[in-house]
Amino acid sequence: MKTCKKCGNDFEPSKGLVSYCSLKCRNSRTFSEEAKLKKSVANKGNVPWNTGNFWKTIVSKCLYCGDDIMHWVSTPKKYHAECWKKCAGGNRKGSGRGKHGWYKGIWCDSSYELAWVIYQLDHNIPFIRNTQSYEYTFNGKQYQYYPDFIQDGKIIEIKGFVNEQTLAKIKSVPNLIVLMRNDLQKEFDYVIRKYGKDFIKLYNVPVE
Repeated sequence: MKTCKKCGNDFEPSKGLVSYCSLKCRNSRTFSEEAKLKKSVANKGNVPWNTGNFWKTIVSKCLYCGDDIMHWVSTPKKYHAECWKKCAGGNRKGSGRGKHGWYKGIWCDSSYELAWVIYQLDHNIPFIRNTQSYEYTFNGKQYQYYPDFIQDGKIIEIKGFVNEQTLAKIKSVPNLIVLMRNDLQKEFDYVIRKYGKDFIKLYNVPVE
């Protein structure tokens, strides 16, 4: 006779049931959270948990907000959970046609946005990146639209071109202020005079 490891009852061992009295007890083994995590990652084809690197943490930059993301080396991350909700299905960084990058911690999707941002910062005019989405319909499908900035309570969109989808976006935001190239003459004159025509080289300037 043996004692079942699961329920503690005595039983007569048989083929296939050596340590447990029944299939129910054998199949109901419990695993610690650590063991479950190891199995989950290993089964996904990521870094094996027993290589020594499984529990190592690294830091990546969120592609939306630019802040640090700490994660396991075995599970790379590109966005914070909240940042992904904001940009998924909307205007993702780098999806525009313009030269894009970071300037003093602020993401710009074009040279137009960069010129506008530089002017505001250099003249100490406060503004923030918009994070609120607006739903619009184009060709019978629903999309999420994220205007560029908020300044003095006003929502601002900076555009280099306009097409039918752009017009659908604009109509989805009440009182949206749209700035085209001609509306940014002051900003471009200032930036080119101070930093030169190749001011896009200023991308990735860190926060002072």
